[in-house]
Amino acid sequence: MKVLHITYSSKGGAGIAAKRLHHALTENGISSAYISTNLTIDFNNKHIKDNFFDYHKLNIVNRIIRKIKFLFFLSRKQKIDNKIKSFSNENNFEIISSPYSKFKIEKHPLFLEADIINLHWVSGIIDYTSFFKKCKKPIVWTLHDMNPFMGIFHYENDALNNSKEIEDFNLKIKKIQKENINYIKRGAIVSPSQWLLETANKSGFFSNLKMKKITNSINLDVFCIKNKEDIRNEFSINNNEFVILFVAEDIRNFRKGFDLLINAINLIDSKTITIVTIGKDDIKVNDNIRVISLGRIYDEHKIAEIYNLSDVFVLPSREDNLPNVILECFATGTPLLGFKIGGIQEHILKDKTGLLVNNINPVSLSESILEIIDKKSTFDNTKIREYAKTNFSFQKQYTEYYSLYNELLD
Repeated sequence: MKVLHITYSSKGGAGIAAKRLHHALTENGISSAYISTNLTIDFNNKHIKDNFFDYHKLNIVNRIIRKIKFLFFLSRKQKIDNKIKSFSNENNFEIISSPYSKFKIEKHPLFLEADIINLHWVSGIIDYTSFFKKCKKPIVWTLHDMNPFMGIFHYENDALNNSKEIEDFNLKIKKIQKENINYIKRGAIVSPSQWLLETANKSGFFSNLKMKKITNSINLDVFCIKNKEDIRNEFSINNNEFVILFVAEDIRNFRKGFDLLINAINLIDSKTITIVTIGKDDIKVNDNIRVISLGRIYDEHKIAEIYNLSDVFVLPSREDNLPNVILECFATGTPLLGFKIGGIQEHILKDKTGLLVNNINPVSLSESILEIIDKKSTFDNTKIREYAKTNFSFQKQYTEYYSLYNELLD
């Protein structure tokens, strides 16, 4: 069995989750490969130089022909991509994507060699109108957000907060998605959270496919419990400081809710709180709030250390699936504070793995921060880690995917 993972980038939550699945499979003897626009791993688990995504300059005749077509005979694809580019200047969404791609990933040598295809975050790397028609191999599609059934959008709030013009255009994109997904003859949709699985099922896009929940995994050897005092000394943080950790690829991402956290901290006068952040950051906060901004960190060993210096990980997302940070904080024995939304609520067990915040506003969040400060001693980091070992191990994820792959190959 040869399994090929396809995702647009090896960075970001989806790319990292896809790599962890790849490693879970290879550690258990499965021949697995990984394709993204910035990293390719072959079936021997070796990083290789991949020229597939390099720019190939056209000769002069073909450049002239392309120019004439562009000026006088715009294709449906070009018209749609141009429209999406025109919408990109608006700020009422986190990201929008096209169902088209300049790449024909179905021609990649690793695709041709694979027995089964595992798609991940594929906007920009697969072309819906060609890929699904030509792919005769079984497809497992691991959902990392709602884009495969949401048109140009990736989350529902973005779809709801835009103009009638964009809404009407998005219906056309959803039609393209659905029509081409229907070409899948042997396939399954996998979601890391029950919330996203049910949402995908209700969309009506995947009625001919198997639907299954399989949680993501994490390297429990890297993300583990370490000495908090030693790590705090490295960052000049006193042991009596209450430290909140916030992690996001981009701190400014409205969906991730850093503004809610800052506004919540502003409501708390009685406690000394330090916020440590990991992620792209140029946000200004009040001088009375101590924020240690560490920027982007890609070394997982260093990230694991940062979790260990914190007292609680706060995940104030307004909308989310099952972000990798949940697995990371539990594996390091760190309690989690998050809103009662999406996949987050599925793993926060009150007074065991963390606390749920019922209402998405700074007041409710500040009250829950005060509650978790008062209950700090009740959280057992070894029991939190045991939850991670039970639910997010490589072995568990491998077993469930392997079973699904075999079902589709039979």
